[in-house]
Amino acid sequence: MKRRYLFTMLAAMLLGVTSVMGQGKGTFKPVELKGIWQLCHYVSETPDVPGVLKPSNTFKVLSDDGRIVNFTIRPGQDAIITGYGTYEQLTDSTYKESIEKNIHLPMLDNKDNVLGFELSDGNLMHLKYFISKDLNGNELNCWYYETWKQVGMPAKFPDDLVR
Repeated sequence: MKRRYLFTMLAAMLLGVTSVMGQGKGTFKPVELKGIWQLCHYVSETPDVPGVLKPSNTFKVLSDDGRIVNFTIRPGQDAIITGYGTYEQLTDSTYKESIEKNIHLPMLDNKDNVLGFELSDGNLMHLKYFISKDLNGNELNCWYYETWKQVGMPAKFPDDLVR
């Protein structure tokens, strides 16, 4: 009786261990990063409240063929491209921008920059990236945080839009 009980317990434990071992980590599944993203800033009237998210005039285009273009619209003037290159998602929470040219952060020209990201609220992307040195080689060693909102198409043309 004891042998049968021990054998049953041992078999149950082995099944449990092999079941847990077999689950392991799932395979990496890329998320949908492609689209047009608008840089946003939190704006507040008081210093102790983060405020509300307000859109800026800077955009990031992540195309389905792995290209990236950043551009800024200058009100009353033209738009300018501020950077371009390629991107590739690395993990569930990181992607790499391989910057060919960037006039805003020229220290990233011809370099790879790994960004942490988190998607939230269905259309927000929170980015975090590290810059070690400025253009002159001075130590920065700073983390930068950005919030981007995905640009969507409304169901109809807005009545209050001035073109």
